[in-house]
Amino acid sequence: MLERGRFFVPGPTEVRPEILQAMARPMIFHRTPEMEALMRRVTARLGVLFGTRRPVHVVGGSGTGAMELAIRGGSLRRVLAIVHGDFGERFAKLAESCDREVARLKCPLGETVPLDQIRDALASGRFDAVLATHNETATGVVADIEGIATLARERDDCLVLVDSVSGAGGMQIEMDGWGVDAVVSASQKAIGLPPGLGFAGVSQRLVDRARTLGDRGTYLDVMRYEEFAGKNQSPTTPAIPLLFALDEQLAFIEKETLPKRFARHVAMMEACAAWTRKAESLGLGVSLVARQQVASPTVTAIRVTANGPVLDAMRAKGFELGGGQGELVKTSIRIGHMGDHTVGGMSAMLDVLEGVLREIH
Repeated sequence: MLERGRFFVPGPTEVRPEILQAMARPMIFHRTPEMEALMRRVTARLGVLFGTRRPVHVVGGSGTGAMELAIRGGSLRRVLAIVHGDFGERFAKLAESCDREVARLKCPLGETVPLDQIRDALASGRFDAVLATHNETATGVVADIEGIATLARERDDCLVLVDSVSGAGGMQIEMDGWGVDAVVSASQKAIGLPPGLGFAGVSQRLVDRARTLGDRGTYLDVMRYEEFAGKNQSPTTPAIPLLFALDEQLAFIEKETLPKRFARHVAMMEACAAWTRKAESLGLGVSLVARQQVASPTVTAIRVTANGPVLDAMRAKGFELGGGQGELVKTSIRIGHMGDHTVGGMSAMLDVLEGVLREIH
Protein backbone atom coordinates (compact mmCIF):
# COMPACT_ATOMS: atom_id res chain seq x y z
CA MET A 1 0.00 0.00 0.00
CA LEU A 2 1.37 3.41 -0.99
CA GLU A 3 1.93 6.05 1.66
CA ARG A 4 -0.27 9.11 1.42
CA GLY A 5 1.13 11.77 -0.90
CA ARG A 6 2.72 9.30 -3.34
CA PHE A 7 -0.11 8.59 -5.78
CA PHE A 8 0.28 10.83 -8.84
CA VAL A 9 -1.78 9.01 -11.46
CA PRO A 10 -3.92 11.43 -13.55
CA GLY A 11 -7.10 9.79 -12.31
CA PRO A 12 -8.06 8.25 -10.06
CA THR A 13 -6.36 10.77 -7.86
CA GLU A 14 -5.39 10.44 -4.24
CA VAL A 15 -8.29 10.85 -1.78
CA ARG A 16 -8.02 12.51 1.61
CA PRO A 17 -8.73 10.28 4.65
CA GLU A 18 -11.60 12.56 5.69
CA ILE A 19 -13.36 11.77 2.43
CA LEU A 20 -12.94 8.03 2.89
CA GLN A 21 -14.29 8.35 6.43
CA ALA A 22 -17.36 10.20 5.15
CA MET A 23 -18.22 7.17 3.05
CA ALA A 24 -18.54 5.07 6.22
CA ARG A 25 -21.57 7.01 7.46
CA PRO A 26 -24.74 4.98 8.11
CA MET A 27 -26.93 4.39 5.06
CA ILE A 28 -30.03 6.52 4.47
CA PHE A 29 -33.10 5.93 2.30
CA HIS A 30 -32.87 7.81 -0.99
CA ARG A 31 -36.51 8.95 -0.93
CA THR A 32 -36.41 11.00 2.24
CA PRO A 33 -36.11 14.69 3.15
CA GLU A 34 -32.57 13.96 4.40
CA MET A 35 -31.53 12.78 0.94
CA GLU A 36 -33.28 15.70 -0.72
CA ALA A 37 -31.35 18.11 1.48
CA LEU A 38 -28.11 16.33 0.56
CA MET A 39 -28.89 16.53 -3.16
CA ARG A 40 -29.84 20.19 -2.83
CA ARG A 41 -26.47 20.99 -1.21
CA VAL A 42 -24.30 19.11 -3.67
CA THR A 43 -26.06 20.30 -6.82
CA ALA A 44 -25.88 23.93 -5.71
CA ARG A 45 -22.15 23.67 -5.04
CA LEU A 46 -21.55 21.76 -8.27
CA GLY A 47 -23.26 24.61 -10.10
CA VAL A 48 -20.66 27.03 -8.75
CA LEU A 49 -17.88 24.66 -9.82
CA PHE A 50 -19.33 24.38 -13.34
CA GLY A 51 -20.29 28.03 -13.68
CA THR A 52 -23.99 27.44 -14.21
CA ARG A 53 -27.24 28.32 -12.52
CA ARG A 54 -28.91 25.21 -13.89
CA PRO A 55 -28.79 21.82 -12.15
CA VAL A 56 -25.66 19.70 -12.49
CA HIS A 57 -26.88 16.12 -12.65
CA VAL A 58 -25.09 13.42 -10.66
CA VAL A 59 -24.87 10.13 -12.55
CA GLY A 60 -23.87 6.88 -10.90
CA GLY A 61 -21.02 5.63 -13.10
CA SER A 62 -17.94 7.00 -14.82
CA GLY A 63 -17.43 10.17 -16.80
CA THR A 64 -18.10 8.13 -19.93
CA GLY A 65 -21.70 7.73 -18.80
CA ALA A 66 -22.10 11.48 -18.46
CA MET A 67 -20.56 11.92 -21.93
CA GLU A 68 -23.06 9.50 -23.42
CA LEU A 69 -25.91 11.33 -21.67
CA ALA A 70 -24.76 14.56 -23.33
CA ILE A 71 -24.44 12.97 -26.77
CA ARG A 72 -27.80 11.19 -26.64
CA GLY A 73 -29.61 14.27 -25.43
CA GLY A 74 -27.63 17.00 -27.17
CA SER A 75 -26.88 15.81 -30.71
CA LEU A 76 -29.03 14.77 -33.65
CA ARG A 77 -27.20 13.31 -36.63
CA ARG A 78 -23.86 14.94 -37.51
CA VAL A 79 -21.25 16.21 -35.06
CA LEU A 80 -17.85 17.86 -35.31
CA ALA A 81 -15.33 16.31 -32.92
CA ILE A 82 -12.30 18.41 -31.97
CA VAL A 83 -9.60 15.88 -31.12
CA HIS A 84 -6.50 16.91 -29.19
CA GLY A 85 -5.52 13.41 -28.06
CA ASP A 86 -6.73 9.97 -27.07
CA PHE A 87 -9.63 11.15 -24.92
CA GLY A 88 -10.90 13.45 -27.64
CA GLU A 89 -10.85 10.44 -29.95
CA ARG A 90 -12.76 8.47 -27.32
CA PHE A 91 -15.46 11.16 -27.27
CA ALA A 92 -15.73 10.91 -31.06
CA LYS A 93 -16.00 7.12 -30.98
CA LEU A 94 -18.67 7.34 -28.31
CA ALA A 95 -20.73 9.54 -30.61
CA GLU A 96 -20.29 7.02 -33.42
CA SER A 97 -21.51 4.25 -31.12
CA CYS A 98 -24.66 6.35 -30.64
CA ASP A 99 -25.17 6.31 -34.45
CA ARG A 100 -23.99 9.87 -35.02
CA GLU A 101 -21.99 10.77 -38.09
CA VAL A 102 -18.68 12.21 -36.88
CA ALA A 103 -16.22 14.52 -38.64
CA ARG A 104 -12.90 14.93 -36.82
CA LEU A 105 -10.51 17.86 -36.54
CA LYS A 106 -7.09 16.77 -35.31
CA CYS A 107 -3.79 18.44 -34.45
CA PRO A 108 -0.22 17.40 -33.59
CA LEU A 109 0.25 15.94 -30.12
CA GLY A 110 0.78 18.65 -27.53
CA GLU A 111 -1.11 21.25 -29.57
CA THR A 112 -4.74 22.35 -29.87
CA VAL A 113 -6.77 22.75 -33.04
CA PRO A 114 -6.58 26.42 -34.14
CA LEU A 115 -9.84 28.34 -33.97
CA ASP A 116 -9.66 29.33 -37.63
CA GLN A 117 -9.68 25.65 -38.62
CA ILE A 118 -12.74 25.11 -36.43
CA ARG A 119 -14.45 28.11 -38.03
CA ASP A 120 -13.74 26.73 -41.52
CA ALA A 121 -15.00 23.26 -40.61
CA LEU A 122 -18.23 24.65 -39.17
CA ALA A 123 -18.78 26.71 -42.31
CA SER A 124 -18.22 23.73 -44.62
CA GLY A 125 -20.66 21.28 -43.09
CA ARG A 126 -24.00 21.24 -41.33
CA PHE A 127 -23.25 20.11 -37.80
CA ASP A 128 -25.83 19.98 -35.04
CA ALA A 129 -23.23 19.63 -32.26
CA VAL A 130 -19.55 20.16 -31.51
CA LEU A 131 -17.69 17.79 -29.21
CA ALA A 132 -14.66 19.24 -27.44
CA THR A 133 -12.36 18.00 -24.71
CA HIS A 134 -11.61 20.82 -22.30
CA ASN A 135 -8.56 19.21 -20.70
CA GLU A 136 -6.93 16.43 -22.71
CA THR A 137 -5.58 13.97 -20.15
CA ALA A 138 -3.45 12.07 -22.67
CA THR A 139 -1.30 15.03 -23.73
CA GLY A 140 -1.84 17.60 -20.96
CA VAL A 141 -3.30 20.40 -23.09
CA VAL A 142 -6.23 22.77 -22.47
CA ALA A 143 -8.60 23.86 -25.23
CA ASP A 144 -10.11 27.32 -25.63
CA ILE A 145 -13.67 26.27 -24.91
CA GLU A 146 -14.97 29.82 -24.82
CA GLY A 147 -13.54 30.45 -28.28
CA ILE A 148 -14.95 27.19 -29.65
CA ALA A 149 -18.39 27.92 -28.20
CA THR A 150 -18.38 31.43 -29.68
CA LEU A 151 -17.77 29.96 -33.14
CA ALA A 152 -20.40 27.26 -32.74
CA ARG A 153 -22.96 29.83 -31.61
CA GLU A 154 -22.59 31.54 -34.99
CA ARG A 155 -24.24 28.51 -36.58
CA ASP A 156 -27.95 27.83 -36.34
CA ASP A 157 -28.84 25.23 -33.72
CA CYS A 158 -25.31 23.87 -33.13
CA LEU A 159 -24.82 22.78 -29.53
CA VAL A 160 -21.47 22.54 -27.74
CA LEU A 161 -20.81 19.42 -25.65
CA VAL A 162 -17.68 19.53 -23.47
CA ASP A 163 -15.73 16.79 -21.75
CA SER A 164 -14.07 18.33 -18.69
CA VAL A 165 -13.49 15.04 -16.89
CA SER A 166 -9.97 16.02 -15.81
CA GLY A 167 -10.65 19.76 -15.75
CA ALA A 168 -13.58 20.42 -13.42
CA GLY A 169 -12.36 21.16 -9.92
CA GLY A 170 -8.89 22.16 -11.09
CA MET A 171 -9.57 25.05 -13.45
CA GLN A 172 -12.22 27.65 -14.15
CA ILE A 173 -15.36 26.65 -16.01
CA GLU A 174 -17.98 29.20 -17.02
CA MET A 175 -20.64 27.04 -18.63
CA ASP A 176 -23.29 29.76 -18.79
CA GLY A 177 -20.87 32.57 -19.59
CA TRP A 178 -19.18 30.63 -22.40
CA GLY A 179 -22.47 29.56 -23.94
CA VAL A 180 -21.77 25.83 -23.55
CA ASP A 181 -24.64 23.35 -23.68
CA ALA A 182 -23.13 20.47 -21.72
CA VAL A 183 -20.14 20.13 -19.43
CA VAL A 184 -19.48 16.64 -18.16
CA SER A 185 -16.97 15.46 -15.59
CA ALA A 186 -16.28 12.74 -13.05
CA SER A 187 -15.50 12.35 -9.39
CA GLN A 188 -12.05 10.76 -9.47
CA LYS A 189 -9.89 13.49 -10.95
CA ALA A 190 -9.52 17.18 -10.02
CA ILE A 191 -12.57 17.11 -7.75
CA GLY A 192 -10.61 14.68 -5.57
CA LEU A 193 -13.03 11.83 -4.86
CA PRO A 194 -13.06 8.07 -5.39
CA PRO A 195 -14.32 6.87 -8.80
CA GLY A 196 -18.00 6.20 -9.32
CA LEU A 197 -19.80 9.48 -10.03
CA GLY A 198 -20.29 11.30 -13.32
CA PHE A 199 -21.52 14.90 -13.50
CA ALA A 200 -23.46 16.58 -16.29
CA GLY A 201 -24.34 20.24 -16.44
CA VAL A 202 -26.77 20.88 -19.30
CA SER A 203 -28.25 24.01 -20.83
CA GLN A 204 -31.90 24.76 -21.46
CA ARG A 205 -31.13 24.51 -25.19
CA LEU A 206 -29.99 20.93 -24.72
CA VAL A 207 -33.06 20.09 -22.66
CA ASP A 208 -35.31 21.56 -25.36
CA ARG A 209 -33.56 19.44 -27.99
CA ALA A 210 -33.60 16.29 -25.88
CA ARG A 211 -37.34 16.61 -25.45
CA THR A 212 -37.74 16.10 -29.21
CA LEU A 213 -35.58 12.96 -29.39
CA GLY A 214 -36.75 9.39 -29.12
CA ASP A 215 -33.42 7.61 -28.61
CA ARG A 216 -32.20 9.07 -25.33
CA GLY A 217 -31.87 5.69 -23.64
CA THR A 218 -33.24 4.96 -20.18
CA TYR A 219 -30.54 5.12 -17.52
CA LEU A 220 -28.83 8.06 -19.25
CA ASP A 221 -31.99 9.91 -20.28
CA VAL A 222 -31.32 13.55 -19.45
CA MET A 223 -35.06 14.23 -19.25
CA ARG A 224 -35.40 11.83 -16.32
CA TYR A 225 -32.57 13.63 -14.53
CA GLU A 226 -34.27 16.94 -15.23
CA GLU A 227 -37.56 15.63 -13.81
CA PHE A 228 -36.02 14.35 -10.60
CA ALA A 229 -33.79 17.39 -10.16
CA GLY A 230 -36.99 19.37 -9.67
CA LYS A 231 -37.61 17.23 -6.59
CA ASN A 232 -33.94 17.20 -5.41
CA GLN A 233 -33.83 13.48 -6.06
CA SER A 234 -32.06 10.95 -8.25
CA PRO A 235 -34.08 9.02 -10.85
CA THR A 236 -32.55 5.73 -9.64
CA THR A 237 -30.94 4.56 -6.42
CA PRO A 238 -27.79 6.69 -6.15
CA ALA A 239 -24.34 5.74 -4.85
CA ILE A 240 -25.16 7.10 -1.40
CA PRO A 241 -21.69 6.69 0.22
CA LEU A 242 -20.16 8.58 -2.71
CA LEU A 243 -22.73 11.33 -2.25
CA PHE A 244 -21.62 11.63 1.37
CA ALA A 245 -18.06 11.97 0.11
CA LEU A 246 -19.10 14.52 -2.51
CA ASP A 247 -20.88 16.60 0.13
CA GLU A 248 -17.76 16.57 2.33
CA GLN A 249 -15.40 17.45 -0.51
CA LEU A 250 -17.51 20.25 -1.98
CA ALA A 251 -17.64 21.87 1.46
CA PHE A 252 -13.83 21.56 1.62
CA ILE A 253 -13.47 23.13 -1.84
CA GLU A 254 -15.80 25.96 -0.86
CA LYS A 255 -13.69 26.65 2.23
CA GLU A 256 -10.46 26.62 0.19
CA THR A 257 -12.17 28.93 -2.38
CA LEU A 258 -12.04 28.34 -6.11
CA PRO A 259 -9.46 31.09 -6.84
CA LYS A 260 -7.00 29.55 -4.38
CA ARG A 261 -7.71 26.03 -5.63
CA PHE A 262 -7.16 27.03 -9.25
CA ALA A 263 -4.00 28.97 -8.35
CA ARG A 264 -2.63 25.90 -6.54
CA HIS A 265 -3.16 23.78 -9.64
CA VAL A 266 -1.42 26.36 -11.84
CA ALA A 267 1.50 26.48 -9.39
CA MET A 268 1.84 22.68 -9.56
CA MET A 269 1.80 22.79 -13.36
CA GLU A 270 4.45 25.51 -13.46
CA ALA A 271 6.68 23.67 -10.99
CA CYS A 272 6.36 20.43 -12.96
CA ALA A 273 7.13 22.18 -16.25
CA ALA A 274 10.16 23.96 -14.78
CA TRP A 275 11.49 20.68 -13.40
CA THR A 276 11.05 18.94 -16.77
CA ARG A 277 12.90 21.69 -18.63
CA LYS A 278 15.73 21.48 -16.10
CA ALA A 279 15.88 17.69 -16.43
CA GLU A 280 15.93 18.03 -20.21
CA SER A 281 18.85 20.46 -20.02
CA LEU A 282 20.72 17.93 -17.86
CA GLY A 283 20.39 15.31 -20.59
CA LEU A 284 18.01 13.05 -18.66
CA GLY A 285 16.00 12.14 -21.76
CA VAL A 286 12.74 13.94 -21.04
CA SER A 287 10.71 16.72 -22.66
CA LEU A 288 7.26 18.22 -22.30
CA VAL A 289 4.50 17.00 -24.61
CA ALA A 290 2.30 20.11 -24.34
CA ARG A 291 3.28 23.48 -25.68
CA GLN A 292 3.66 25.88 -22.77
CA GLN A 293 0.83 28.20 -23.87
CA VAL A 294 -1.76 25.40 -23.73
CA ALA A 295 -0.40 23.38 -20.79
CA SER A 296 -2.90 21.79 -18.39
CA PRO A 297 -3.07 22.78 -14.72
CA THR A 298 -4.04 19.23 -13.72
CA VAL A 299 -1.83 16.82 -15.67
CA THR A 300 1.61 17.01 -17.25
CA ALA A 301 2.65 14.55 -19.96
CA ILE A 302 6.41 14.03 -20.27
CA ARG A 303 8.12 12.29 -23.17
CA VAL A 304 10.64 9.59 -22.28
CA THR A 305 12.50 7.05 -24.37
CA ALA A 306 10.62 4.16 -22.76
CA ASN A 307 8.28 4.58 -19.82
CA GLY A 308 8.34 1.03 -18.44
CA PRO A 309 11.67 1.28 -16.58
CA VAL A 310 10.78 4.72 -15.21
CA LEU A 311 7.37 3.65 -13.91
CA ASP A 312 8.76 0.44 -12.42
CA ALA A 313 11.60 2.24 -10.67
CA MET A 314 9.28 4.88 -9.23
CA ARG A 315 6.89 2.17 -8.03
CA ALA A 316 9.78 0.43 -6.30
CA LYS A 317 10.45 3.67 -4.46
CA GLY A 318 6.83 3.96 -3.38
CA PHE A 319 5.46 6.36 -6.03
CA GLU A 320 2.78 5.66 -8.61
CA LEU A 321 2.81 7.70 -11.84
CA GLY A 322 0.69 7.35 -14.94
CA GLY A 323 1.77 5.70 -18.17
CA GLY A 324 1.05 7.07 -21.62
CA GLN A 325 -2.17 7.05 -23.63
CA GLY A 326 -2.80 6.49 -27.33
CA GLU A 327 0.20 7.26 -29.54
CA LEU A 328 2.27 8.03 -26.43
CA VAL A 329 1.39 4.81 -24.62
CA LYS A 330 5.02 3.63 -24.29
CA THR A 331 6.90 6.90 -24.72
CA SER A 332 5.46 9.16 -22.04
CA ILE A 333 4.75 9.34 -18.36
CA ARG A 334 1.91 11.41 -16.96
CA ILE A 335 1.91 13.22 -13.63
CA GLY A 336 -1.50 13.96 -12.16
CA HIS A 337 -1.12 17.13 -10.07
CA MET A 338 -4.81 17.43 -9.37
CA GLY A 339 -7.33 17.32 -6.57
CA ASP A 340 -5.71 17.94 -3.19
CA HIS A 341 -2.05 17.51 -4.12
CA THR A 342 0.34 20.33 -3.19
CA VAL A 343 3.39 21.91 -4.77
CA GLY A 344 5.51 20.66 -1.88
CA GLY A 345 4.32 17.09 -2.23
CA MET A 346 4.84 17.09 -5.96
CA SER A 347 8.32 18.61 -5.65
CA ALA A 348 9.32 15.84 -3.27
CA MET A 349 8.16 13.27 -5.83
CA LEU A 350 10.05 15.04 -8.64
CA ASP A 351 13.28 14.86 -6.61
CA VAL A 352 12.88 11.08 -6.51
CA LEU A 353 12.03 11.00 -10.21
CA GLU A 354 15.21 12.92 -11.03
CA GLY A 355 17.23 10.33 -9.15
CA VAL A 356 15.51 7.53 -11.08
CA LEU A 357 16.27 9.18 -14.40
CA ARG A 358 19.91 9.66 -13.44
CA GLU A 359 20.15 5.93 -12.60
CA ILE A 360 18.56 4.97 -15.93
CA HIS A 361 20.80 7.29 -17.94
